Amino acid sequence: MLLRLTSVSFVLWCLIPMTAWGQDAITGISIDVHATMQHAGITVVVSGDDNGDATAGLEVAVDGGAFAPAHPLSRPADDRFVGAAFELPQGTAFEVRVTLDDADGVTDGVLTASGTTRTEDVPESTGDTWWVDPAGDDGADGSSGSPFASIARGVQAAQSGDTVSINPGTYHEEITLTQGGAEGSPITITAAGGDVILDGADPALKDAAAWTDEGGNVYSASSAETRYVAVDGVRLWRYESREDLENLSLGTDGGFWYGQGQVYVRLPGDAAPAGHEIQVSALGRAFWLEGAPHVVIRDLIIRCYGSETYSEGIMVRDGSHGVWIVGNTFENVMPGIWVKNEVDDLTVMDNEFSDRGLPGFPWQAVKDQGGMESGAIGVDDQYDGQGIVFYRNRVNHSFDGLRICGDEVMDHPNNADVVANVIEHLGDDGIETDGMCSNVRIVGNRFDNALVGVSVAPAVGGPTYVVRNLMVDLNNVAPGSEWMVRAMKFNVGDDRPSGDIFAYHNTAVTYEADQASFGVTDDSRWVGVRLLNNIWTGTDRAFYYSNSGDEPFTEDYDLLFSTGDRLVYYQGGNYDTIADYHAATGQCEHCLSADPLFVDGSGGDYSLQEGSPAVDQGVLIPGINDDYLDDGPDRGALELGEEPEWPDDDDDDDAADDDDSGDDDVGGAGDGGGCGCTTAPVQPVALIVSALLIFTLRLRRRIVPERHH
Repeated sequence: MLLRLTSVSFVLWCLIPMTAWGQDAITGISIDVHATMQHAGITVVVSGDDNGDATAGLEVAVDGGAFAPAHPLSRPADDRFVGAAFELPQGTAFEVRVTLDDADGVTDGVLTASGTTRTEDVPESTGDTWWVDPAGDDGADGSSGSPFASIARGVQAAQSGDTVSINPGTYHEEITLTQGGAEGSPITITAAGGDVILDGADPALKDAAAWTDEGGNVYSASSAETRYVAVDGVRLWRYESREDLENLSLGTDGGFWYGQGQVYVRLPGDAAPAGHEIQVSALGRAFWLEGAPHVVIRDLIIRCYGSETYSEGIMVRDGSHGVWIVGNTFENVMPGIWVKNEVDDLTVMDNEFSDRGLPGFPWQAVKDQGGMESGAIGVDDQYDGQGIVFYRNRVNHSFDGLRICGDEVMDHPNNADVVANVIEHLGDDGIETDGMCSNVRIVGNRFDNALVGVSVAPAVGGPTYVVRNLMVDLNNVAPGSEWMVRAMKFNVGDDRPSGDIFAYHNTAVTYEADQASFGVTDDSRWVGVRLLNNIWTGTDRAFYYSNSGDEPFTEDYDLLFSTGDRLVYYQGGNYDTIADYHAATGQCEHCLSADPLFVDGSGGDYSLQEGSPAVDQGVLIPGINDDYLDDGPDRGALELGEEPEWPDDDDDDDAADDDDSGDDDVGGAGDGGGCGCTTAPVQPVALIVSALLIFTLRLRRRIVPERHH
C-alpha cells in the first residue's frame, strides 16, 4: 500500500507545473480601496511569488473617464501590495485597476475596485437643538429660552441628529460621550456664536489673592494634583522638587512644582502674581468619546486641560468612527487630540493648536521627563483604525507637531492623510510617522522653524509618501539642542526597518551654520528610499549621507544648493559637483547644482522666480505630478503659478516667539550669489515617463520584521 500511494503521488507531482509547485508565480486574491478626501488607499492581497520578484502597476479612472497610469504599489508584506491614488477630486467616483506582473507566471492578475472620495463638507444635524448657557440651569428644558447650564447636560439630552448649541462664555467641565449619532445624522456640539471656552484651569487660582508668598520669588496655593501650569497663556516647566524649582535647576524662566496638596510657582522674570493670570489645570480633558461614532465638535476654544499624567483636549477611542473635529482652537493643551484603539475616518480640519512656552524648554529635559511630545494629535500604540485625515490645520509652539501612527501590527494599512497644514515653531519633529505606518500620505504641508520636518524613524511597513512639502528654516529651536537639522529623520535605535519611503517635490532649507537640509546618519534602516524632484538647500552642504547599512537608496532630478564650500557628502566622500557625485556613486544623474532663486526665502516666500533653474525641469511621475503647468513639472514643492492650500495666517505667531530661545533670524540663500559649484546643464525632461517608476520592487524581497517590544 505504501508503494502504491507513493507511485500515485509521483504521478500527481509530475502533472503539476513547476511554477505552481515552487509558488514563484503570483495569484491575485482580492482588492480593497479606502478613500479619503483627496486620495484613495489600495490594498491587493496575493499568494505565491515565493521569490518576491512580482510588481503591481496601478491605473486610475476618475468619474467614468479613461484609465491613466498612477504610482506603482509597494509590497510591505509577502501577501499584499499597498499604494495610493493621489489628488482625486472630492466627492467623486473613481475606479482603480491593478495589474500584477511576474516573470514566473500570473493568475488573476488584473484586479479592479471602485469608490468615492469623501468631501470636506461637515455632516449636518437636522434634529432637535439643545441650548447651553453659563447662566442656565441643568434642571431646565434645554430650549433657547430655558437653556441648560452645562455642556454635559446638553450632550446627555442629545440623540442622533441633534445639535448641542452653546452660548458664549467659559465652561469648566469634562464631557463624556458613550453614544453618538449615525452616518448622515451626527450629534453636533458647536458654539452658537462668540467665544465658547472650555477651560480646564482652576477658576479660583486665577485670582492673585489665592497665592501665598513663600519667599525667594516662590508662591503657593492649595490645589488638587496637577501636571500643567501656565502664566498668561505661557506654559511653565514642571520641576521634580521644590528645591529644583527654587533654584530653577534647568535654567528655565519660571516653573512650578506640586507636592503635599500645594502647587508652588515661580513666575517668569520673578514676577509677583498680581497683574498675571496663573492657570493651574484641574481637569484632564474636555471631551471623552468612547463608542461614540458620528460626532461633530466645532468652533470651540479648548484650553488648559492637563491635570493628569495622560491628559488631552479630546479623547477619541473604541469605535468612535466618523468623528469630525473642525474649526476649534486648542490652547495650552498637548496633545490636543488623542486617538486610541479602533477608530476609523477621523477628520481633523481647520483647527489651531498651540502650547506656548513648550519649544523653550530644554530639549533633553523634555525627552527625559516625557509626556510633552505628542503635539496636535497623538495616536496610541494600540491604535487599530484607518482613514485619519489631518487637513488644513495650523500647529505652532509645540515640541512635535503630531504623531499619526500607532505601534500595533494591523491587518490593514493606516490609509492616513496629512494635507495642507502649517506646522511651525517646534522643538523637534514636524510630524512623526514612527511606528507601524502603512500608506501614510504627507502632502502639501509647510513645516517651518523646526529641527526636523518629517520623522520616519522607523515607519514600519510603509509605504510613506512625502510629497510637495516645504521644510524650511530648519534649526535647533529648543535650548540645549545641538543636533543635525534635517528635512527627514531616519535613524533610530530600532531593529525594525522602515518600509518604502518616497520623497517627491519637497523644498527643504536651513540657514543654520554648518548644516545640510537633507541628512542621513548611521543606524538608518529601510526597505527602500527614493528621492525625485526635490530642492535641498544647506549652509555647509546641501546633502549629507552617512549610513552604516547598505539599504536601497536612489536620488535623481533633485536640485542641490549650498552656501558653503561643499555640495554633497556621501558615504565617506565629499563632492563639490554633481558630475563628481554621480561618477562616484551612481546617484543624481540628472540633478542640478544651482541657486533655486526663491522669490524671498529670507522673508518666508519659497515660491520660484520666473528664471529659476528648477522651473520645468522635473521628471514626470505618473499619478503624482500629471497636472504640471507649462512645459514640465518644476522641481521643489511649489509649482510656479500655483498657490498652496495652507490655512490663512490670521494671527501673529512671531509676536510670541520670545517665550523660547529659538533663533528666528534667517539669511536667504541669495538672489544669484551662487555656491561656487559646477552647475549641471539644464535638460528638458518634462515628458520622461521612465523606468525609474518601476523602482526596485523586483530587486529585493520585502523585509517583514517581527514586532519590536
